[in-house]
Amino acid sequence: MPTISVVIPVRNEEHNIPVLTTRLIANLEKMGLHFEIIYVTDLNSDRTFEAIKAEISGDSRVKCLKLSNSFGHHIAVMAGIEACGGSAVVLMDGDLQDYPEDIPLLYSKMMSGYDVVYALKEQKNEGRLRNLFSYIFNKIFAWLSDYTISANSCLFRIMTRKTVAELLKFKEYNPSLTYLMGYINFPTARIKACSGKRVAGKSKYGICRQLGFALTSLLSYSTKPLMLLSLLGIFFSILSIAYALVVLCQKIFSRIEITGWTTIIILMTLLGGLQLFGMGILGMYIGQIFLQSKGRPLYVVQEKVGRFDHDAH
Repeated sequence: MPTISVVIPVRNEEHNIPVLTTRLIANLEKMGLHFEIIYVTDLNSDRTFEAIKAEISGDSRVKCLKLSNSFGHHIAVMAGIEACGGSAVVLMDGDLQDYPEDIPLLYSKMMSGYDVVYALKEQKNEGRLRNLFSYIFNKIFAWLSDYTISANSCLFRIMTRKTVAELLKFKEYNPSLTYLMGYINFPTARIKACSGKRVAGKSKYGICRQLGFALTSLLSYSTKPLMLLSLLGIFFSILSIAYALVVLCQKIFSRIEITGWTTIIILMTLLGGLQLFGMGILGMYIGQIFLQSKGRPLYVVQEKVGRFDHDAH
């Protein structure tokens, strides 16, 4: 059984695979521990899968899970976690922005008595707009939920087999590993790490995909939006009652002619928009319930390449 398993979800990373594999093997061999490298891929528009198979033919410690469809980034990671057998599991992306050279630091910190150690990027090399969006989302999420994460935290981390066992108990349709680990709340530490630059290819997380993941995460791990909608309804109810009392007093005591069709139209439009917004939020919550209630498998493995000591069911 390997001591360390490295799980890497990849898509369209044909040119990064050889460099990443070489750097991983070099750094893991320096640690003097048994290890395995598990790539998880799905539908690629390049020769990523072939590049991985070429690495496997040269080193049996490299393995691959090919999923039959695009089930999602974090679900791909879950598939790799379920298939790995290491007593310590490293999660990282395959775009070379996570440095393999930082794995010994993560492992050393974990061995000092922590179940989860994550890399805190001193600076993310993803462009100002993406960095700003990530920072704003994490701040909003921290305010709307019971879980907090650092604005510069990322997937890159190491965790014990104990953490893996607990993580695999969750069968959520839209999992977010960062927040699930916050929910488990085992002893956690962090190390500072540098963020590398993508060597080849383009990021698979555009702004639209980031927004979608952010919204899904909020709905999956927080009910505070529903509470805020209720408070907003109470606020406008009190406001409308106060306005009605003012108008009534003007009519009775001051004999003022009641006019203001423009005000009425504006208020009706505002309240109508708020109602549609609230119905949309409720609809998304109901949609999450509907998808979760189907009980479908999170992923389907189309092909395994390499020898897996721990078989994924």
